[in-house]
Amino acid sequence: MVRLTRGVAGSETAYGEDPVDAARRFVSEGAAWLHLVDLDAALGTGGNLEVIREVVAATGAPVQVGGGLRSLEAVEETLILGAARVILGTAAIEDPALVREVTGRFPDRVVVALDTDGTDVLTEGWTEDAGPVEEILPRLEAAGATRFLATAVDRDGTMDGPDLDLYRRLGTLTRHPIQASGGVGGEDHIRALRGVKVEAVIVGKALYEGSLSLPAALEAAS
Repeated sequence: MVRLTRGVAGSETAYGEDPVDAARRFVSEGAAWLHLVDLDAALGTGGNLEVIREVVAATGAPVQVGGGLRSLEAVEETLILGAARVILGTAAIEDPALVREVTGRFPDRVVVALDTDGTDVLTEGWTEDAGPVEEILPRLEAAGATRFLATAVDRDGTMDGPDLDLYRRLGTLTRHPIQASGGVGGEDHIRALRGVKVEAVIVGKALYEGSLSLPAALEAAS
């Protein structure tokens, strides 16, 4: 397994645990959902469809999968593997028609990623500026998006705490569910997110680094 910092290629930290074993462990510790990103597919260097299939089969838990999903065919393939939800990133921002097509076929199974520096939405591995969040989010809603994954890119992988102002702002822009990602390093960070409008929080590096246990994270979220 690999974790990036601020999404920068070359900043990889590799963790020795097999992803299927890690998924089993998380479920055994109480995880109700798993969040899985195929970094090879996202970076255009390959794919890990078999790993996705194995994680789904080994855990029986609902799995949310992202990375490299740029067409209806890719979405269908991932859902056939058993994913409960798919995440659309750059493709959704660049092609709202794809959002309309995918959400029309698979309502309630699509999450649209909003990767942001706090002001603008970033695409293409966080290297391109797509425009202000206030313009992009309504456009995606008009195309059928009903769930968002908002990542504060400057906090991603830092464990320095989530961008609470970002989630407060997004909560004024949409009535749809928002998932928070980026910066969580401890229980206090999760408790802080309970005070803003988010339905879930993605926790990754803190679990692998040992600064947070999954049982403690679940208790803080409850």
